[in-house]
Amino acid sequence: MPKITAITQQKKLQQRFSLFVDGKFEMGVDGSLVLKYDLKIGTSFTVTLKQDLENNDRLEMAYTKLLNFIAYRERCEFEVNQWLFKKGYFDLEEELITRLKDKNYLSDARYAKLFVRDRVKLKGWGPIRLRHELASKRVAKGIIEREIDSIRDDFDFDKMAIEHVSRKLKHLKVPTYKDKKRLWSLLQRRGYESSSIAAALSNISFSKDEDI
Repeated sequence: MPKITAITQQKKLQQRFSLFVDGKFEMGVDGSLVLKYDLKIGTSFTVTLKQDLENNDRLEMAYTKLLNFIAYRERCEFEVNQWLFKKGYFDLEEELITRLKDKNYLSDARYAKLFVRDRVKLKGWGPIRLRHELASKRVAKGIIEREIDSIRDDFDFDKMAIEHVSRKLKHLKVPTYKDKKRLWSLLQRRGYESSSIAAALSNISFSKDEDI
């Protein structure tokens, strides 16, 4: 029966260990598997053990890479699913996502909260754009509405729409009805509701184009 004759820590990836069977390198495994399977010199290296180590090591490698992916910025579950599919780990989706959620590394609610505040504060988006973008990430409707409602005390969308218009008017000597259409389209693209757009444009005198 083949036996493990050496277990050495790898230099470049110190969380990984090299297993030697009957004096020859056999495979590399995550350090957690050395403990999980109580691997030591003299352990019988059966076909079943090798298969278990290969399957579990693939899972641990995927998890390590996934942690690096979500460490860059907050991710939603849909983005993680896309990453797993792209990297060829889609068959591990359920187990990996469950592990992330158990450790509170993955939360659509937290993602939505940060997304909404970031896009409103830095990009000046309105509610409709926020809903559309989060819905495209498969975030639940209830979460989206809750997070949008939660920022209304801090961000007045009507006032923000007026500020957008005011900045644009600085570059217009005499605003025309064509400019009004352009401003309306601009605010629509930024995701403002019709009531906010109408309020922002209501006190501005627009001239007919032929009067210019």
